[in-house]
Amino acid sequence: MQSSSSQPPLERGRACARCSNAQRCDGLRPACTQCERADRAEDCEYLDGPGPTQNQILEGEIARLEGRIAQLSAGSAPLTLHDPYAAWHQAQRSAQNNNDPMRALVRQFVQHATEFGFFLHIHRFLDKVFSPGSSHSNSLRILLNVIYLIGARLSSNSQVQAQEQAYLTRALQHLPTALPEDPRGAIYVMQAEVLLANYFFNSDRKLEGVYHTNAAVSIAMASKLHMIRSARRSRTAADATTYRLPPPVDLLEEGERINGFWTVFILDRCWAVATGSVPAFTDDESAGTQIDTPWPMDLARYQSHPFPSDFRSVKTVQSFISGVEGDANMASQSILAMHAKAAILYEGATRLASRYNPSSQAMFLSLDNRIEQFKQALPRIERFDPARVDIVRAVLLVHTLSQCATIQLHTPLVQDRVTANSRTYQAAHAAMRTLRGVNVEILNCVNPFAGILWGSVAKVISQAMYTARRMRAAGTASTSQSIPDERTLQTELERLVLAMEQAAPFSSFMTAQIRTLRPSRAT
Repeated sequence: MQSSSSQPPLERGRACARCSNAQRCDGLRPACTQCERADRAEDCEYLDGPGPTQNQILEGEIARLEGRIAQLSAGSAPLTLHDPYAAWHQAQRSAQNNNDPMRALVRQFVQHATEFGFFLHIHRFLDKVFSPGSSHSNSLRILLNVIYLIGARLSSNSQVQAQEQAYLTRALQHLPTALPEDPRGAIYVMQAEVLLANYFFNSDRKLEGVYHTNAAVSIAMASKLHMIRSARRSRTAADATTYRLPPPVDLLEEGERINGFWTVFILDRCWAVATGSVPAFTDDESAGTQIDTPWPMDLARYQSHPFPSDFRSVKTVQSFISGVEGDANMASQSILAMHAKAAILYEGATRLASRYNPSSQAMFLSLDNRIEQFKQALPRIERFDPARVDIVRAVLLVHTLSQCATIQLHTPLVQDRVTANSRTYQAAHAAMRTLRGVNVEILNCVNPFAGILWGSVAKVISQAMYTARRMRAAGTASTSQSIPDERTLQTELERLVLAMEQAAPFSSFMTAQIRTLRPSRAT
């Protein structure tokens, strides 16, 4: 990993005023590394900004006052009281509202926070970060460093984008010191690990993404987030090494912990499939890892519709898979809860398909029925406000993930012979029907796992095109095995690539996924 000290020297005049040496200063904003190390971040100012620096403003004010004193001494002007700090205060307000680079990076991040797995209450978090006089714990500063990193990645400003590597270096350097002087800080560190995992997956750096996913899982388990509101007593052997989170200060903080757990759970389940590994969350009662935490809600509902004080939950995941918990109230559930359930079915389908044999037919049919029930209960994407693009993107991901659960389960049966009657093609076609209902321009930033799912859908479409040509050439098409229309298949594939191209400018992973589709498009 390159450190910021190994960056090329800055152009003359681009160093901060304190360093005044392009060889020493790395140009990182809001404070360069040299000033940070010297604990002089507040003195780090750049002279190439759109307005004068604070020191320049004060120097100008001093010069004006000296001139005013000279006038008064000569008796040439009446005495008028004046606030000598007025210009400085105005500059401070202007910087806070417009030119503060820290705020600009945070604003850039907030627009796409959901796609990177941000589970904290965004308004309370921003109030804590920007409230005057608020002090930042080490864990909160680490989370902010990661937010600055992602803000730089998403920025349209080339100068800010050029600082991405420096922000990454700073985030990774401080992370090992994270856990935590503040017991509540474990949640901030877990949030930082989730953001970093998605950042690396988005950058097509899966190994590092898995590393930070596992770090988030470790914090969740050690903090016993899998046992929130559990009806069982803890029997985990790791009790002595837990972070022992104090009780939540209010209903909203408990909700953040619940939603944080399920965000990490989804990350673990989905990317375990993509990387061919075993999920870190085992959900094993004998090992003390059984998941009892209730399904997540929208954060506002933890206050408006709180759990009863004596509410307890048990076997959350197992009850869902077995069908004990029905899907009748799906439309009233949070999108995060739908996402978690789709992830459970997707990973379960992949695991069962990998060891499919005739003796597992009963398990296969049971899971197939469970997936179909879930898909039927999902609210249609048209029901959601198209102006809430973050919600539309999240619902699109859930629908695609649930259709890909069917694809994963039935792939061993279909193999590469995909007809219009194949369950894999029907699921891929349904995923494309949902995608057609979305304006692709809102897909400029998506959850990186969408690249995996769209790749699976594209593979089925490509197989269907190959099957259609082979059957037509051999004259073996029949009514019982109808051939999908090739023009329809080609249109669907082009639509899929168009959607992926929207996200490609900010995602090297999506760019790599598009490259894998080029042979199919060419044929």
